[in-house]
Amino acid sequence: MTVSVARYIRRNVDLSLVIAVMCLAIFGILMIYSATRDPETGSSSDLYVQQAVWMLCATIALGVTMFVPLKVFHTGAYTIYGAAILLLVIVLGLGAGRWIRWGAVGMQPSEVAKIATVLALARYLSTRGVDLERPMHVAASFALILAPMGLVRKQPDLGTALVFGAILLPMLYWAGLRPLHLFFLASPLLTGLCAFRTVSLGGVILLLAVVVYLTRPGLLITVALGLSNLIGALAVPFLWDHKLHEYQRKRILSFLNPEGDVLGSAYQSMQSKVAIGSGGLTGKGFMQGTQTKLAFLPEHHTDFIFSVVGEELGFVGAMVVLALFLYVIWRAVRIAAAARNKFASLTAVGLATILIYHVFVNIGMTVGVMPVTGVPLPFLSYGGSSLVTNMMLIGLLVNINAHRHEY
Repeated sequence: MTVSVARYIRRNVDLSLVIAVMCLAIFGILMIYSATRDPETGSSSDLYVQQAVWMLCATIALGVTMFVPLKVFHTGAYTIYGAAILLLVIVLGLGAGRWIRWGAVGMQPSEVAKIATVLALARYLSTRGVDLERPMHVAASFALILAPMGLVRKQPDLGTALVFGAILLPMLYWAGLRPLHLFFLASPLLTGLCAFRTVSLGGVILLLAVVVYLTRPGLLITVALGLSNLIGALAVPFLWDHKLHEYQRKRILSFLNPEGDVLGSAYQSMQSKVAIGSGGLTGKGFMQGTQTKLAFLPEHHTDFIFSVVGEELGFVGAMVVLALFLYVIWRAVRIAAAARNKFASLTAVGLATILIYHVFVNIGMTVGVMPVTGVPLPFLSYGGSSLVTNMMLIGLLVNINAHRHEY
């Protein structure tokens, strides 16, 4: 029995992917230990112990997810999605912010909702009869995304809410939507982002006019495109003034002008860049980071854990972490390309997108090329819900890879 299990694992389990993820998780525990260690007493908080316990739970979740038949995920995709939406509604109804708690144990439904949404969208897009040339079918895809996105936004958690939007376009492209139509779908957002500057807005409008002239999509699509871009240009300024919280506006403004409020909204970003820059080539040494130890860097064990890596282990340590992340993402994309089952392939693309979004946004935030959004770094940042969910994500990818030849 033991021999057959070992043979199955060697033949079907992507051990290199699992090992890379385990290295990141163990590395994260070490960085949390270092980040929370008191330089005067030499003691550390028990956060790294809690993370180690969560890693044990996450490893079990990874193992279970690896061996559950993919047919179960396909059949139960809408049920899982509905349960995730219900949990998000319960969180809002309880007024509990982002958490559902049972005593000392807490869970963030938004983490589970990310995977649930990928499964539901993959199920819908792989359904026979769904034609992405028909606007109603594309609209249904948007509806699946907008429901959890809106609920998470109300928590409020804008950084996590945006990941649902990031999932949509790659999965639509993988499902067969033409690049031109993807551009048309994304254009209202581009128009809205440029609405604050007349020159930029004019450039986008000119680009749209040229594309419409060259492709001649038809009167109905042209009118719809014009109306959607007009709505985008009007909606984004409205959302800025009336829907974003004050601290969210300050974070975006501090990103655009970092020198404007270095002791206020730009403080985290500035201290993060100082910490990473002070690490140099090889860093100050494990547990020797002054920005962290002297508490200059807020949230150093959660959102800004990569800054701790940069300060203590330098450019070399940061590159090792990035290389591991790039390998995990590369494997996820390869698994999506190799899977013959459309549902499995679309699921892998959605899961890969979640990883790319979190890694790009978090590390971009720590080095100052993205606004501060509170998005954790997968496997490294402190947090049980995030770690367990990301391990389940990897388990699904390993599962898909093991059955990549099945239709």
